Amino acid sequence: MDARAQRSFGRLSAAVLELAAHGAPETLSVAEVARTAGVHRSTFYEHSESPSALLRAVLRGELDEARERHLGGGGDRDWAAAVRATTLEVLAHLERHRAVYLRSLGSPTDGTLRTLLSEHFHASILLLAERGALRSPVADVDLVARYVAEGTAGALSVWLTREVRDADDFLVAFARLVPSWWPLSA
Repeated sequence: MDARAQRSFGRLSAAVLELAAHGAPETLSVAEVARTAGVHRSTFYEHSESPSALLRAVLRGELDEARERHLGGGGDRDWAAAVRATTLEVLAHLERHRAVYLRSLGSPTDGTLRTLLSEHFHASILLLAERGALRSPVADVDLVARYVAEGTAGALSVWLTREVRDADDFLVAFARLVPSWWPLSA
């Protein structure tokens, strides 16, 4: 992406995050996002097909960067420490965009962002399995990944609704919830 397109994408990203924090993400219009970003509607469509798709792309991009930073690349590592660092970064991401996630997670008609979280965790778990960081008790790794991903998304949904949210407290509770073969287990 050239520098001009990167600037436009950055402005659109900031606009969709701002608007989604103050209104239902599924009701955002292209015109509203483009106007807030200070770009033309055609520029919006160069980057995304809809405001909700743009929002998912922006949030997924942040989550994917965190995964790559801590779980990417090759070589041996302390997987428990890598999973802990990734989880802390995901918690910071959720805190930073709390209003956006709460609007979606609390909506009975829109589970889009919960699905986004689950898909992110599913991909991360498959990556951990591929790297040998997990010793699953069953051969169907996809089954295991989906099970842990859905539970993680649910646990984070609850954490996000709390008035007082402490990342370290979440990690302690999460480590007790995940199976003993999980790299972060207590």
